[in-house]
Amino acid sequence: MLRKKVLGTCLESKFCMRRAAYILVFLCSSVAVSSQDQASESTRRQPYLQLNYHSGIFWNRSDYLRDAFDEPYRALELRFGFQSTGTEIWQQYNKYPRYGLGMHYSDLVKDPADTLIGNPFSLFMFYSAPWARWERFTLAVDVSVGLSYMDRIHDPVTNPFNDVVASHLNLYFDLNLNMAYRISKRMNMYAGYGLTHYSNGRIHQPQKGINNWGWTAGLSYLLAEPLESFIYQEPPEFSSSDWIQLMYSVGVVEEIIYGTADKVSYFTSSFTADYAYQFSPKMVVTVGMDVMYDASLALAIPGIPKDEVSTWQKSYLASHMGVQYIIHRFRFLFNLGTYFRQSSADRGFAFARAGGRLEITDHLSGHLCIKTKQGIRSDWIEWGAAYSLKVR
Repeated sequence: MLRKKVLGTCLESKFCMRRAAYILVFLCSSVAVSSQDQASESTRRQPYLQLNYHSGIFWNRSDYLRDAFDEPYRALELRFGFQSTGTEIWQQYNKYPRYGLGMHYSDLVKDPADTLIGNPFSLFMFYSAPWARWERFTLAVDVSVGLSYMDRIHDPVTNPFNDVVASHLNLYFDLNLNMAYRISKRMNMYAGYGLTHYSNGRIHQPQKGINNWGWTAGLSYLLAEPLESFIYQEPPEFSSSDWIQLMYSVGVVEEIIYGTADKVSYFTSSFTADYAYQFSPKMVVTVGMDVMYDASLALAIPGIPKDEVSTWQKSYLASHMGVQYIIHRFRFLFNLGTYFRQSSADRGFAFARAGGRLEITDHLSGHLCIKTKQGIRSDWIEWGAAYSLKVR
């Protein structure tokens, strides 16, 4: 009976993946045809389809799932994107990148009777940044970010050994270094290596996340007549500038009460003040201060009952350095910092912040980042806003 149920789940997942792929291909073809009718030769869009195959190993932190993660994982990925041509100056600054949408289906466990982990299905946005081009070859970094659905998650009664995923909806993140080889004017072949990560950022526990290291192989096909060359514009004169950046964000984390199966959610917040120096059209360096609050520290202050832990004891003071990479109105953000005032060493002494900001106006941006603990482990997700004030 269980075998039939599992087989039915696998068939249903594959049918949904196939149906979603048909819909994506139909939409892509419609966009490609309409774009050719409305565009001139110099501004014609360059849509393409890409199919990738992934396979590799797990970076496993679970004591219970060592056997399940012993075999290589496999995944299929379908992308629809655009090759930028230089119609906007930011495309030229970033060496004419590719960007678009995609879907990813991963068979994490080879055993078809697996009832612990499941197979995630992800929808994502991607950005492919070229580093160098040599005639037919292009070396690029791919970044994909989206949401992933996983059918089998931790349950203290029915699935207690799954300590890597505790929520159906998770962050999907993929970072890949790849080499493309142009087979013809319309077709490229890809080979690369990278990391795929699934996590909910400690919104639900237990949450060790799933990390895959592996190879990627793929083919892409351009849906439009290729342009002879990229568009080149004379860049406008650039002057360096100094900014003050203020950010406030909130979040939520979950903790399991020791000795029980009870889970409690706690509020978190972050405030940062940065001095930012933009020294090129796409690069910014920052240095700043942090005030962070984590209500779950009530469980981590030694010798004090959780109801008696003060707000000050649940707070951190910290400093950080960082870098921001600008792509049009979006910027990737990475900070590395250390605490200089804390009441508990439970989160370690160093942290990182990785994510992005999207400009809403010239001064106001939306902020979405993961703040880590003990170096690389997720602490909480920051949902907030940032305000930038130009001082020079």
